[in-house]
Amino acid sequence: MAAGELTVNRPAVPGMRGVPIFMYHVLTGASEPAYGGTKYRLPAAAFREHLALIRRHGYQPTLVGRLWAQQDSTDAHPAVGLTFDDGDVSNYTLAYPALVEADAHADFFVNTATVGRPGFLSWPQIAEMQRAGLSFQSHSHDHVVLVGLPAAALERQLRDSKHLLEDRLGVPVDFLAAPYGLLNRSVVRAAREAGYRAVCTSWSWPARPGATSMGRIAVYQTTSVVDFSRLLHGRSSILVRRIGRALLAHIPKRVLLRVRPSWLGVQVLETGR
Repeated sequence: MAAGELTVNRPAVPGMRGVPIFMYHVLTGASEPAYGGTKYRLPAAAFREHLALIRRHGYQPTLVGRLWAQQDSTDAHPAVGLTFDDGDVSNYTLAYPALVEADAHADFFVNTATVGRPGFLSWPQIAEMQRAGLSFQSHSHDHVVLVGLPAAALERQLRDSKHLLEDRLGVPVDFLAAPYGLLNRSVVRAAREAGYRAVCTSWSWPARPGATSMGRIAVYQTTSVVDFSRLLHGRSSILVRRIGRALLAHIPKRVLLRVRPSWLGVQVLETGR
């Protein structure tokens, strides 16, 4: 498909025109508990349903780099982005074969400090997935909160991850996803200075090509196929509801991040590291 054949979608929410980029984390197999644990555990069968729905409605799964560079088009092939955060080993055992079967592309945001650890992707697995046309981007080096880090520590988190991935894979790493979806202007500015084109967020609005921050829509274990379809088509009711919840939680979340980060279940960088 030629670059001009992708469409920047037109959701029903006024002023929210863009491309839906979905954010996944962990997939579970038929022999594993499908639910429980974190809210981001999703049965692999549900992910396959999403891929089938995307194809049935004529959407084209497209890598983030291409979506970011895509200019507006009026052609009939709407684009959609698929991303995975954290580098869980299920990205290789379950997501990878499903994507190959569906002839779909996706981006995987990994923490380079966890690559090769039990339960996470290994470098050989990442290399194999890359050869199949999948993309790997930065989730920082450690899975820690970037907001509030001293400048030198923040730079290390961003540059170490980017350089290690580039050295291992031999391709530019242009996009960052901040752990826990926590970021501010300082993080975005540091990412740009480190050479990233944009930072991918977890705000549930369509992504705008060329923007310094690209919204992504989280897929939870409670996200039904009906809700996924509504999110795919940019239905106003579900997008506004999600954004409203995020805005209501924003200030309390920032306060807790400052005084009691453990209550949010987040990891902060150790002093002096």
